[in-house]
Amino acid sequence: MACFLAEWYRTELTENAIGSFASLLESTAEAMSVDAAPVRLLVTLSVPADDALYGVFEADTSETILRTCTRAGALPHRLTPQVQTWITPASRGAGR
Repeated sequence: MACFLAEWYRTELTENAIGSFASLLESTAEAMSVDAAPVRLLVTLSVPADDALYGVFEADTSETILRTCTRAGALPHRLTPQVQTWITPASRGAGR
């Protein structure tokens, strides 16, 4: 499966709003994987200073992600294909 970067621009990105948004996307992706095609939300990143929220999804096609986001009521403002992620495990950065 490929990775895609979804971008949303929203004001008032509070911690609660971000958590609710990420939970909604994650649960919708899980439901879509059962009902249609496999899709998984890998990571969500917020940048409140820019009113931006990003999500990295794993799926076979961009259409699957767009259907998932639409079903969650959160069509992204932009969807970029073929992204790669490197996330350092928390344990590697501990103690620095």
